[in-house]
Amino acid sequence: MNEIIKAAFGISCTSKETKLTGLPLYLTEGRRFEVMEIEDYQFLAVYLSDNEKFGTVALLKQLAILQKKSGLDVAFVFKNLTWVQREALVEKRIPFVYGEEQIYLPFLGIALRSRIKKTLILSEDKMMPVSQSLFLYMLYHDLGSGILKKDAAEVLHLTRTSITRASEQLKRMGLISEKSVGKETPMQTTAKGKELFLAAKPYLVNPVQRRIYVSDYPGDDVLLAGESALSAKSMLAEPKHKTFACYKGDERIKHWTEVDPQWTKEEVYCVELWKYNPCYLSQEKAVDVVSLAMSLAENEDERVQGELEEYMEGYEW
Repeated sequence: MNEIIKAAFGISCTSKETKLTGLPLYLTEGRRFEVMEIEDYQFLAVYLSDNEKFGTVALLKQLAILQKKSGLDVAFVFKNLTWVQREALVEKRIPFVYGEEQIYLPFLGIALRSRIKKTLILSEDKMMPVSQSLFLYMLYHDLGSGILKKDAAEVLHLTRTSITRASEQLKRMGLISEKSVGKETPMQTTAKGKELFLAAKPYLVNPVQRRIYVSDYPGDDVLLAGESALSAKSMLAEPKHKTFACYKGDERIKHWTEVDPQWTKEEVYCVELWKYNPCYLSQEKAVDVVSLAMSLAENEDERVQGELEEYMEGYEW
């Protein structure tokens, strides 16, 4: 898989075999699981057995179960795939990989070869975490003169390669442009403020990879997130468990004691583990406004959605 990803997208990645426990036998028998890591992003590759038969409806249900269990995006890896099956998977938006020529990973990139013309089609319909981090930095800081890649890389603690790949994706989405000025080629947003946010909204992703509950107070330097952050900016009541956000690779996570909030009488804190570092995008004690909105987008509480909508409407871009 590492070689396939590199050949298709020019991205180096690593893989580590893993086991998922507590799943029904039909989800694990004859299958192999690997966590694929591309810098600060991970997804789960599920290798189907050689002769495994499947239907897209069943795979769609399995996809939801595996995503919830692993806390990662999930892609199925096939050894055999027909053209009809490929079309059905794409129609249902089920991520998959079949060799180097049939790759459908909406969270990373798409490389599908036409059976007739053998033409490589590259596109993305959702931002990679690194792209979203760069986009948000530019949304908040591009005042018209543009931003250099080396400066963005320094602020966001990313490699120049990562910034270049992210900027290419944002350009394909029509959200930024690049124009040489002397020896420099600054990146510039194609719109500003709310207009830019609305243009980007279909491509934005939930920054939260998973949530944990801990008995240790995360610290005053850890940003408020989720309903706690929204309650500080609206009439929403504070949630039962105060919510914070930190980057999933933060070393402090190892020192926190994870607990089940249903089985403890201690004070418990909810910590959202993010796909990118929220600290580089916020100058307040809470996560940035757009990331907050995306992290709460799937919250089904009508009170939360009502307060979020009102807050976003009144936000001064």
